Amino acid sequence: MFIETDYFGKIEINEAETITFVSEIPGFPDSKTFVLIPYGEDLPFWSLQSIEEQACAFVVTNPFWHKSDYAFELSDGAKDQLGIEEAEHVSVYSIVTLREPFESSTLNLKAPIVIETKERRGKQVILDDAYPARYPLGGTKAEVR
Repeated sequence: MFIETDYFGKIEINEAETITFVSEIPGFPDSKTFVLIPYGEDLPFWSLQSIEEQACAFVVTNPFWHKSDYAFELSDGAKDQLGIEEAEHVSVYSIVTLREPFESSTLNLKAPIVIETKERRGKQVILDDAYPARYPLGGTKAEVR
C-alpha cells in the first residue's frame, strides 16, 4: 500500500504494520489509522504518520530512553479498549515537540501513545500522574514551562 506524507513523500508501507487508534488523538478526529516510520536506523525517533491525512504526523520516541524511571499504571478501561492481556505486547511512545536548538526539544510524558502490538491497537492516554507535558528531551535541564 502506498501513502503520501509531508516528510517522506510517497512511500510504500506494509498494511499489516498499521495501528488502529481506538479513540482519536485529541485535535485529530479524522486520523484513526497510523504507521510508525523510522527516521533512520541509528536514530531513536519515528514518525507516527496518519494513513488518512498526509499532513498529520507526530515525531515520537521511546520515553524510557530519556527518563529511565518513567512508569505509570494504565486504567482497566484503557487496557480493555486496547485489548491488553500481557505487558510484553505493549509499546509506549511520547510525542516530541521539536524546538530550535534541538536540545530545547521536549517530550510529552503526560499523554503517552500506548500501542498493543499483537492486534496493533493504539490510544493516547492522558495520565493523572504528575508527569509534565514538556519534559526536556535530554532530561538534564530544568523543566520547560
